[in-house]
Amino acid sequence: MRMTSNGTQASGFRRLALAAAAALLASALVVGCGRGKDDDAVAKAEIDKAAQTEPAAAAPATPPANAAEKESRMATAVVDSKTTAPVDMKYDLPSKPGLGEPFEIELAFDAWSPADMLEVEITEAPGLTVVGDKTLKFAPVEGGQSYTAKVLVKGDNPGLYYIGVVAKMSTKVQTESRAFAIPVVIGEPPAAQKPAPTKDATGQAVQSMPAQEPK
Repeated sequence: MRMTSNGTQASGFRRLALAAAAALLASALVVGCGRGKDDDAVAKAEIDKAAQTEPAAAAPATPPANAAEKESRMATAVVDSKTTAPVDMKYDLPSKPGLGEPFEIELAFDAWSPADMLEVEITEAPGLTVVGDKTLKFAPVEGGQSYTAKVLVKGDNPGLYYIGVVAKMSTKVQTESRAFAIPVVIGEPPAAQKPAPTKDATGQAVQSMPAQEPK
């Protein structure tokens, strides 16, 4: 009977131990799964928060036109004088001039040598009006550098006009000047008319005959 009692007790202890171990294992699995879900939820919340607070990357801005590229599109102004100051001028009309509307002329002065000052005078042509200042000044001037400016001009009548520009380079020794001309077409110039035919005393048009060599 003792052996039976001891065997029964041992078997009962084993069953209790196995049950306790199973309960602990189940509890650990439940807790472990719960923590994993919590960790995933926290991580997702942090990612969403970062996505909302982090500013979006700005699109790259279009770089401005290079000054050398811009000047390369300009036309060289016609020299209108025999004097030679160490400066060249280029110009550009970004838009087509219209009747009675101010239009812009871009100027670029390329200095060959240094000077204390570069003075520019804009001369109006009959039929054109310079809107704003007619004089420009740059000081000091470095050789090999370009100096730009913009001038507003208005024309009230269609036709071809020339704007005069005088550039003066001044140093402590002397002042040299150089004149330029800028052609400007306003509106649609009228078509050139054919000269009227010459008439004789009777009012008939005189027709020119080809010259013939004497026989």
